[in-house]
Amino acid sequence: MRRHCTSTTLSKLLSGVATLALGLSSAAVAEEGGGSAVQVDGVVVIGTLEEARLSTGSAVVIGPEELKTFEFANIHSILRSAPGVYVREEDGLGTFPRIGIRASSSGRSDRISIMEDGIPAAMAPYANTSAYYFPSAGRMSGVEVLKGPEILRYGPQTTSGAINLLSTRIPSEPSGFVNAEIGGWNTRRLHGWAGGMSGQVGALIETYQHRTDGFQNIDRSSRTAGNNVREYMLKLRWRAPEGAVIQQQLDLKLFKGDNEADVSYLGLTDADFRRDPDRRYGLGELERMDQGREAASLQHQIQFTPGISLISTAYYTDTFRNYTRLNQINGIAVSGTGITAQINNGAANAAFLQGILDGTQNTTHANGVRYGNNFQTFIAKGLSFEGRAAFSTGGLEHELLGGVRRHKDTTKNTATISNVIYNQVNGSLVFSRGDPGTPNRGYARATSFWIADRVRIGGLTLLPLVRHENVKTRANVALPTSARNALKKTTWGVGLNYQVSEDWTVLAGLHKGFAPPGSGAVEGSKGEESTNLEGGLRFRRGGLGIDVIGFYTDYDNALRNCLFANPCADGSVDGVQQDGAKEVYGLEVGVFANLFEGEGFRVPLRLAYTYTDGEYTRAADIASGVRKGDVLDYTPKHIGRLELGVDHDVGFKLNLAFNYSDGTCINTTCGRAGVDTRFLKTQNLFTADVSASYAITQSVDIYARVENLFDERKITHRGTDGARGNPARYVGGGVRVSF
Repeated sequence: MRRHCTSTTLSKLLSGVATLALGLSSAAVAEEGGGSAVQVDGVVVIGTLEEARLSTGSAVVIGPEELKTFEFANIHSILRSAPGVYVREEDGLGTFPRIGIRASSSGRSDRISIMEDGIPAAMAPYANTSAYYFPSAGRMSGVEVLKGPEILRYGPQTTSGAINLLSTRIPSEPSGFVNAEIGGWNTRRLHGWAGGMSGQVGALIETYQHRTDGFQNIDRSSRTAGNNVREYMLKLRWRAPEGAVIQQQLDLKLFKGDNEADVSYLGLTDADFRRDPDRRYGLGELERMDQGREAASLQHQIQFTPGISLISTAYYTDTFRNYTRLNQINGIAVSGTGITAQINNGAANAAFLQGILDGTQNTTHANGVRYGNNFQTFIAKGLSFEGRAAFSTGGLEHELLGGVRRHKDTTKNTATISNVIYNQVNGSLVFSRGDPGTPNRGYARATSFWIADRVRIGGLTLLPLVRHENVKTRANVALPTSARNALKKTTWGVGLNYQVSEDWTVLAGLHKGFAPPGSGAVEGSKGEESTNLEGGLRFRRGGLGIDVIGFYTDYDNALRNCLFANPCADGSVDGVQQDGAKEVYGLEVGVFANLFEGEGFRVPLRLAYTYTDGEYTRAADIASGVRKGDVLDYTPKHIGRLELGVDHDVGFKLNLAFNYSDGTCINTTCGRAGVDTRFLKTQNLFTADVSASYAITQSVDIYARVENLFDERKITHRGTDGARGNPARYVGGGVRVSF
């Protein structure tokens, strides 16, 4: 069941933003005089490559030109250019990203802070952080990845890292852009925007449309396995006159988008994957996720003096996800040791179970083929203030930074029919009955504040930070077993950046991280905590840049969100479980360079490499959970991406990229003595991408691109039930027009 936007819904959304905006600081009408203009267009976490050099932690900026090179629509493909980031494919399209940073949990990207223009982008950042909604990467103008002490400025997840997605900016002059692409799998993609500044006012209107049938083929069905994304955005701006004494700017951003995704939790047996990795069993043909978001933000920036400024932001997001998912096959749950696992392991009735998957056997259980309706809405709203004051004391230059945020999440389960039962008869699904559901809701309320002082003396920069979180949560409010929790946590960090010479910079950082446990936590639950240490070198000379950073993280009270897509060790698919403690260490290497420049062309290079190792150092609280000495799950030891290109002055560009990821254990038990690991690991994967473009005129260029050039297919994920692989070869081409 898809939820449509109505004028009433939109008016409530705007009303909510307007109410929050009453708390924004304001200034009197500016008088004529001096002052420098406010230049920020959406809050950035890092900024330019030069600003990344000054960071006290690992900082990666993937800018518009890098995004344009391969025109990826999948956030997983984009993030392979960032060291220290692990991704794993589930549906091969990046619909529900699984992203981890420095061995944080990558269950549903639930242990990293995800933002768009500096505003929390998760469905419910404190109540439910799982990324069942993720902003479309194909409409972004940049991606920032930050690790180290400075992530304490953002949150609420500060144990590993933060990702900030940058939406299209309002251009300084009226202009526009259109990108239209067609490709394999019946793919059609359109991205267009138009806008600009005119005097003191500006506007931008944008749309992003992406439809594909996907690369999988569903047995005995005419349905596709792709998605259909439709997104629209409007930005409005007012800016004070250039000569005003007090410079200020007001930005309104409105967004509406939805996606119909034909995704499935049911994978393949290993034998079926080897025969046809594009196959999808017909039992899951009715699985579908309808998701969408309506959002608004109002941001006011004021610069009282060149050294004192304040950014005030009110934001409101209303996200829905209506998932009809396959829960049970012939009485066997599609989770953990499900039907594919029983076939892989040679169960006595393996032939019968395989027949059910193939459609040649009828189901015999009362709950033959059970679908669950997981219909939920998430409202997240907040008000934040971030101030900056620059001053000097003696020989020290200070940049005092501070912020406070009040945030509230509300979650609702709206399904009135919880399960729909079918029987498989002669290979077709025949309706049997529907079971009533019990709507319920939960919430989280949080107040956070942080303060930092960036102190400079000569080439040395020190950055001490403190962050405090006060979080209250409650889940299943309608039930007698309602879970509730309240916790307060203060964390701190200190970063160092020392410019040894014009070329060399030394960085180091230490910080305590924290991640709230979510609304499913019971009273007394602590959040996940970590001690993070890193240090390294940066080298910059002309077009050459090298970053080498070592890291060590001690996760205490590691948490695991128990999800149907990511069950806990005891099989739980709801709530939060304590997962022991683990130590992680590794090395990140990032390089960008021009190998050759002259005679009308240049040869650019970009490298991202990560080595990671570690183990669990303390057992979990439950007997079936993690043990001391267990391996890290879904954490490859070696991952890397190498890009090489040729850019010619005539307007021709050719780029080639090589991607590699080690196979990894899918759970913590596969390193134990005597454990059969045949079906507990993913496979090593090496792929290549290629793109080419030609500028017909200064405003028109055409391009062609191929993802997975050699069509390498390996198992990259084993859950919820069965093997999943990386996507097949994709070939596409398009035209970009600027005006």
